[in-house]
Parts: sequence; structure tokens; C-alpha cells
Amino acid sequence: MNSVGTPQIGDWYQNQEQGDPFQVVSVDAASGSVQIQSFDGEVDSIESADWEELPLVTAAPPEDWTGALDDVEADDVTEDDSPSDRAAGPESLDQL
Repeated sequence: MNSVGTPQIGDWYQNQEQGDPFQVVSVDAASGSVQIQSFDGEVDSIESADWEELPLVTAAPPEDWTGALDDVEADDVTEDDSPSDRAAGPESLDQL
């Protein structure tokens, strides 16, 4: 069994054998699968039974969140473009 336990949607993990970090994007209990997305945008599926056997550790999200986006230059991105800046939303409807 791995040390991370149950996959959590939105969390980042790293396979200690392969090294590339990935994010859990969905968990389908009905099919017994975990959908993951690598930094470069590739989506894959892992069977829940296989998840438990993988040598996984938790990982920090990448600082450069544009990895899965095509044709984005570093000069085109500002701190205001970060998804975390939009996640909080306005504090009240008056700000809209």
C-alpha cells in the first residue's frame, strides 16, 4: 500500500519510480478508476487497486501552472492570470 492513501481530487502526487508529478482530476467509484492529468496535460486513468500499490508521495503543485496550455509564452502570463486568484471569487455580489 502506498503512503498517500485515498486519492483526493485536486491534489498533486508523484510516482517515486517515474518522477513526473500529476494531479487527480476525478475519482469514479462506480468504475473503480482514478483519472489523473500530468503537468503537460496528458490525461490517464489508474485502476483503484493499482493506485494502492503505486509508490506515491504527495507533491506540491507546479509553480508554472501553464504546462497543459498550448502556445502560452511566459511573457503573456501575469500574477493576475493565476487560477488561484480567480478561485476565491468576489467577496460580495456588489463587487460584480
